[in-house]
Parts: sequence; structure tokens; C-alpha cells
Amino acid sequence: MSTASTGHLDLEAYRSYLKLLADIQLNPRLRVKEDASDVVQLTLMQAHKDLNGFRGTSEGELRSWLKTILSHTMANVAKKYKRQKRNAFLEISIDQQLQESAIRIIGELPADQTSPSQQVIRQERAEQLADAMSQLLKDEYTAVLLKHVHDWKVAEIGEHLGRSPEAVAGLLRRGLKKLRKSMQETLSHG
Repeated sequence: MSTASTGHLDLEAYRSYLKLLADIQLNPRLRVKEDASDVVQLTLMQAHKDLNGFRGTSEGELRSWLKTILSHTMANVAKKYKRQKRNAFLEISIDQQLQESAIRIIGELPADQTSPSQQVIRQERAEQLADAMSQLLKDEYTAVLLKHVHDWKVAEIGEHLGRSPEAVAGLLRRGLKKLRKSMQETLSHG
């Protein structure tokens, strides 16, 4: 597991992975009120606060613990803006959506349909994808996320970004090209 020089877990190393998961889950229309980076910051603050309660020993257990905290943070954000009473179903569906969205992005089988070694590979690819996504320009990142995760139409993305459909198509083309190149480089060097 990642450790800082102080011997404590380096939770900061998981920021880009958590940001990708938060971006996948956070309704783009809600982003006017709450940014995915803010949700990740709240998640990491809560994780630091509860660090003594973490009893895991592996990277997988740490990621799972952080995803659980992210899931709870996302439920609280949804609750805050929807003005609903706490709904356990909402929290369960958020966790399921986080997992399904990550699976959709990397195009692989759900964890319960893979061997432990395949799960590790899947997790590594998800982290590589998070790193690659973080290298995109802001509008490329947004366009790829809205199109390929949230299934928005190009015209909707254009309206959201204040760009023409042709400009959005260019953002998608360049963003996907950069992602493919980055992932291929990572796979050939890793």
C-alpha cells in the first residue's frame, strides 16, 4: 500500500481514481452546485479522520474502504440537494452505479465474474484510466465523460459546454485519441 514518509497511508495517491469515480456518478446537472473535486476532498477528509478505523491490509481493501466513503459522501450530496430523507436504497444504488460505471469505462466483466488476478488487473486498468483521464484538457474530459459514461447526445454536450456539435465532436475525437495513446503506452511500459 502507498505510504508517506511518516509511515501513514498516502491517501492522496488515490485522488485521481476517486475523482474519476465521482465524475462518473455525479449528475452533470448537479455540478452547478457541487463539483466532483469537492466530493473527493470531502471523501479524503473523512478517510483521514477515520484512518484509525481502517483495518485492511491490502490495496484492494483500502480502495474498497475509500469507495465506501465516497459512496456515502455521494449519498449525502444527493440528499442535500434533493431534500429527501435518508434513503438506504439510494446509498446502495450509488455504490452499484459507481462499480458499474467504472466497469463500463474499462469495458470488462464485473468483479464477481472474474478471478482474483483478473480483478487486480481490472483495478490497475481503472487506475491507469483515471490517470489518463486526468491528463485530458478540461473540455475533452467533460465531453468524453458525458458521452461515454452518461450517454449524453453530442448536441446536449454542446449546449452544456457552450460549443457547437462540430466542436464537441472534435473534443471527443481528440480526447479518445489521447486516452487510447496513453493507455497503450501504459500497457506497453507496464
